[in-house]
Amino acid sequence: MPKYKLTYFDIRGRAEPTRLLFIVAGVQFEDERIGQEQWKAIKHKVPGNSLPFLSVDGVVVSQSMTINRHLARIFGLDGESLSQKLKVDEIVEYLVAMKNKMVELPMMSDDPRTQARAEEILKSFKDLMMKACTFIEAQIQRNMKEGNGFAVGNRLTFADIMIFEAFENSLATNINALDKCVGIVKCRSKVANMPRIKDYLSIRKYTSF
Repeated sequence: MPKYKLTYFDIRGRAEPTRLLFIVAGVQFEDERIGQEQWKAIKHKVPGNSLPFLSVDGVVVSQSMTINRHLARIFGLDGESLSQKLKVDEIVEYLVAMKNKMVELPMMSDDPRTQARAEEILKSFKDLMMKACTFIEAQIQRNMKEGNGFAVGNRLTFADIMIFEAFENSLATNINALDKCVGIVKCRSKVANMPRIKDYLSIRKYTSF
């Protein structure tokens, strides 16, 4: 088994889906969490000068979704057939677009220009979330008989992990955000109650994002 080391800030952010992949697969990894000063010291050495990055037996891999898709493949969480793999990727892309838009939100400010920009981004985020929810809810409902609540097929995939993780911030600010999406709620519950995930969540440090 390769030696894995995941490096990111001490937040969920872009690294949390990766952590969840390791946890649910039962694969050991070093979860290195660094501060801004540490990041400044090593940034110039990292491909793309970005976080997170994954070290696999000392070889550094950047880009969070590249890392996630690689791990999903080797852990058998990318779908069983080609059609399932395609559907998993499709769901994930809806959620990545949503998460990327949320990251654009500027810090709180009294500057009217910043406030206007924040309102514009928030509106775009809500539109993307509605599109994601509509598509994913329909997919889960179509898959309900076979999948018993999973998004694709009848077993956990990376799509389910992303469905669980991508809505955490929205639910933190609006507990009713998914009230009309019973399939998504059921899928998230299935993920949250998987033994390894449940144990991890019970001890996970709280961070606001």
